[in-house]
Amino acid sequence: MPETPEIRIRPAGRADAAAVAALVNKLNLLHDKPENATGEAILRDGFEAEPGFSVLLAEAAGRPVGYALYHPLYNTDIPGWGLWLADLFVEPELRRLGIGRRLLAAVAAQAVAAGAVSVWWAVLSENRRARDFYAVLGARDEDARVLELDGPALAALAEEGRGAAGV
Repeated sequence: MPETPEIRIRPAGRADAAAVAALVNKLNLLHDKPENATGEAILRDGFEAEPGFSVLLAEAAGRPVGYALYHPLYNTDIPGWGLWLADLFVEPELRRLGIGRRLLAAVAAQAVAAGAVSVWWAVLSENRRARDFYAVLGARDEDARVLELDGPALAALAEEGRGAAGV
């Protein structure tokens, strides 16, 4: 077991956009997704006047080694506002040292401080290690599927919806 480095969890800022993009790309690579995150996109979408998300960084010796990216959602099950955890990532060589737990605990603290009623996220069905990790934290595994509509399929469906509800 490697020696546990001193870990600092902090909110990411504008100057961290490139580092966040690099971590996003590492996560994407692990899931056979394209490495298409850029510092410009992170800066534009997360740090402009109306940010679409927030990021917490985990640092070891001043170097980003993990992150949690999240944004608001409305939970109709409870009902109330919550947070959607889009990504939780820790460098593979530093896993099993409690960094992921600390990041998720920091997200939970942000949620509770903001009056949120829940934190939701998705995990790939085959990612048993992650599902076991979340179960230890008390998360319910609802065996739901997360679906995505993008590219030509999104454009085609949007075309059908033009004119509906004032769009």
